[in-house]
Amino acid sequence: MRRTPLSLVLLVIAALLGLVAPATAATAGGHTPAPATRPVDPIAHDPTMVKEKGWYYVAITGDAAFDDTYLPLKRSRDLVHWEELGPVLTELPAWVLESLGVTEAPRDAWAPDLSWSGTEWRLYYAVSQFGTNNSVIGLLTSPSLAHPQWEDQGLVVRSQPGVNTFNAIDPNLVTDADGGTWLSWGSFFSGIHVVPVDDATGKPVAGAQPVRIAQRQFAPNAEENPTIAFHDGYYYLFVSWDYCCRSVESDYRTIVGRSPSLTGPYVDADGVPLLDAKGGTEILRGYNEFVGAGGGDLLMDRNGRSGYFVNHYYDATDGGAPRLNVRKLTWGRDGWPVISDPINPSRSIGHGDPFVQIVPRDGTAVVENAGCGYEGANIALWTDLDNACQQWQLSDRGNGTRILNRFSNNVAEVGACANVDGGNVAQWGWLGFLPNNDCQRWSFAAAGDGWTTVASVLPGNRVWTVQGGPVPGSNLAISTPTGGADQQFRFEPVGEVLLANPTDSTTLTAPRGRAGAVTFRPRDERARQAWVVEPVAGTAGYTVRTADLGGCLDTDLRLVRTGCATWTLSPTDDGTWSLSSTGTTQAVRLLLP
Repeated sequence: MRRTPLSLVLLVIAALLGLVAPATAATAGGHTPAPATRPVDPIAHDPTMVKEKGWYYVAITGDAAFDDTYLPLKRSRDLVHWEELGPVLTELPAWVLESLGVTEAPRDAWAPDLSWSGTEWRLYYAVSQFGTNNSVIGLLTSPSLAHPQWEDQGLVVRSQPGVNTFNAIDPNLVTDADGGTWLSWGSFFSGIHVVPVDDATGKPVAGAQPVRIAQRQFAPNAEENPTIAFHDGYYYLFVSWDYCCRSVESDYRTIVGRSPSLTGPYVDADGVPLLDAKGGTEILRGYNEFVGAGGGDLLMDRNGRSGYFVNHYYDATDGGAPRLNVRKLTWGRDGWPVISDPINPSRSIGHGDPFVQIVPRDGTAVVENAGCGYEGANIALWTDLDNACQQWQLSDRGNGTRILNRFSNNVAEVGACANVDGGNVAQWGWLGFLPNNDCQRWSFAAAGDGWTTVASVLPGNRVWTVQGGPVPGSNLAISTPTGGADQQFRFEPVGEVLLANPTDSTTLTAPRGRAGAVTFRPRDERARQAWVVEPVAGTAGYTVRTADLGGCLDTDLRLVRTGCATWTLSPTDDGTWSLSSTGTTQAVRLLLP
């Protein structure tokens, strides 16, 4: 994983943001979580997990709270309460510094991987000069984890600037369907690679060349930390996309692809390749206090039918401290993996801010990330294709709202901060956490009849304006407000949502029958608490139905079978939404169920 020492990152970002580490703080979604009794997850970064004689063991990148903690170990019987065992190493082997050509030892070793060879535990790890591919992967072995006797087995893989295109960090060992072993690795640079391993030594087979199996289509190829599992005839490649190590501003997420061959080609659930293309099916992103969920590893049962996915996150309730999630992994009917909530669940209800389509007035097109691009890509209108490039997440950042594209994980911004009439609206990676960077922050105002304007928080408060009419291909720019239809939009939630109370942990709940009073109640997945919002043609209005389509809301916030009311749903500048119909207005938080 491309990273700086975690303690340094946390201190720098805390200084930039003026953060402290209170017992509870605003989550990434902008609300304060309800107090809850919950064991604190242990410090962890890039975890790997195995099981030995009833104990689960986790090894991690060095502990952010201490210097020179090389590969700390922890163990647990229940995956919730953890015992600290101390670091595997107190100093790096001399060969590491010699290979890297440095005299001062790095403060930690990165992204370990634990595997049982049949006779010994093998612990792969990486050491690197940050921001370069001057990196090494090393190997340690021990006959036991309960009574460790670690022995240094030396260098496994080396990468050098000007010599190798790959970056030799984030190692992960995998056994193929025929019992052969392979080592995968990779971070940024030329992506993810695999090479066959000699079972006797744990090192690459003599003369074997690495095979590149995944690389994103655009620089800087923010992809790393591979882990591979075999299930029902396919190899599933899990990787982390985007950026770790930015504390509560990290946007790490986890994607997956699969292939009938361990060496690829891997494709996502839509058949798009992960190599030199835009493929990758997202299965986990940050939500609630679990910011930047990535850096994952798998512990599967012997038949590959189920297991655990362990990842780190940055705790939004504790100043961004990196902590451990353990999640169950199963397989859906379509054959693709399903990752559960953590065994130690969130303090908050729901799964973060939902995604919405943004629809201009008097048009049938929707706002999209043009061409499904990345940093620098334009934001424009296009025909509704119901894909992630046309879905946006609105998240309150305290002094403006971030509007993030689901596909690219980039955000809408005043392009190049050109705060003039006609200034372009484009996308870039989130930088709004930096001081005085308001080019990526937006505010909202009601425009009447349920329509909304989207204004930059920069001086002048110029608003989104459709150039050329609300038709596919029209560009989005900012300009001085005129009150015209070309500056008005509605926001349509994608899929099911919770309509949560902004002041507590309750959510709007329908009665068990087809009709009756709708009330705010504590979250209960067995209750009728998921809603779908359906547009009313020719208006900015919606009908609001239960997800089971067994009823809809009338104007008095009652569930009825017929006579559905038309509601408007508009974002506000405090992170809530205004749900309004004739004579009734209700503030809600929209959340993913």
